[in-house]
Amino acid sequence: MKRKLCILALSLCVTASFAACGGNNKSEVETNTEANAQDSEDGETSTDADAVEVTADTRIVSVSAEDMEKYVTLGDYKGISVQQDVEEVTDGDIDLQINNTLSESAVESEDPEAAIKSGDIANINYKGTKDGVAFDGGTADNYDLTIGSGSFIDGFEDGLIGAKKGEVKELNLTFPENYPSEELAGQEVVFTVTVNEIKTVPELTDEWVKENTEFDTAEAYRQSIRENMEANNEEAARTTALNNAWSQVVDSCEVKEYPKEDLEAAKKEFEDSLQSYADQQQMEVDEFLESQGTTREEFDEQTQQYAEYKVKQNLVVQAIMDKEGFNLIDDKCKDAEKELATNFGVDDISALVEEYGQASINESIALTRVSNFVSDNAKVSTSIATEDNKQGFDADAAEAASEAEMQENSGEDEAK
Repeated sequence: MKRKLCILALSLCVTASFAACGGNNKSEVETNTEANAQDSEDGETSTDADAVEVTADTRIVSVSAEDMEKYVTLGDYKGISVQQDVEEVTDGDIDLQINNTLSESAVESEDPEAAIKSGDIANINYKGTKDGVAFDGGTADNYDLTIGSGSFIDGFEDGLIGAKKGEVKELNLTFPENYPSEELAGQEVVFTVTVNEIKTVPELTDEWVKENTEFDTAEAYRQSIRENMEANNEEAARTTALNNAWSQVVDSCEVKEYPKEDLEAAKKEFEDSLQSYADQQQMEVDEFLESQGTTREEFDEQTQQYAEYKVKQNLVVQAIMDKEGFNLIDDKCKDAEKELATNFGVDDISALVEEYGQASINESIALTRVSNFVSDNAKVSTSIATEDNKQGFDADAAEAASEAEMQENSGEDEAK
């Protein structure tokens, strides 16, 4: 079963830029203790490493394999149990996507007497005033409004029904009491609206489907949309679940000591990213921090958190690689390298190395390699998240129950 974790340099939500990475985490220490191929429990073998000496260039931490236990204690990383909640696809979801697609095919009415009706797209200019004064956010030109979409406050869209191209309408409306803007909540306003053009949205018919899609009927088209949306929801749920699996792995591990060299490099990386942002805004660092509502003390704390998490993650990744006999020159790491290049839309990993630096790319390759390994060994249970956010049913349990029922029915038929 193919699984992909969209994790690159870090899974921590911090403001550091991946592009700022590029420091050299290489150590003077060389080791060949993991150079020999070693079968792991999932049947993988590092065949490419048989006759290759593994040096610091093939490690993502400054710590040698012999010293890893001094710095980190691994927790569970195989057989991690995770819940995969797949969002249910409703008829409303399908209708919304179809309506959006049909709206893109809307054509301007050539009938000068055509009047706006529900479902049409009206291109309008509008200006909202309160007590004769225009209010913020109440004015726009050439705005495409789908009539009946409920995009505007009550009365706005209905007030345009029947209007013709070039007509100007004045709509006396009242903002709802719970409107987010305190200035406008419950206030009476006037919108002056000019109709620039009227676009008619086609209906979903077999004829439209044949002319605009690869399908022959509207029903087949709807079914294809359902299948695509279900597949996307399953992929999104799997990505979330397996990212959670990786988080469990990292959380279950204990860092006994942070390698000073790696910690300082990670701090510098984070600080360099801040300097880069400040330079882009042509500001001094402290000035930029102030503009972001952050104090130097808060930033220093964020820097420490970033560095500790990054180093911990690298230690965990390297420890798993050491234990399983993986390294950056084995076959699966080559696959991870290709995966990384594909995710970034480049033909060759060298383009990423040139932009981000070898150390950062090594970290990403190793993380992709190990997270894929964790994914392949994870125990994933699936349930459907219904529209009201309740767990509808357990898909795995339902499948097992169905098989049991079939066996039971088969046994009854044979008895007859």
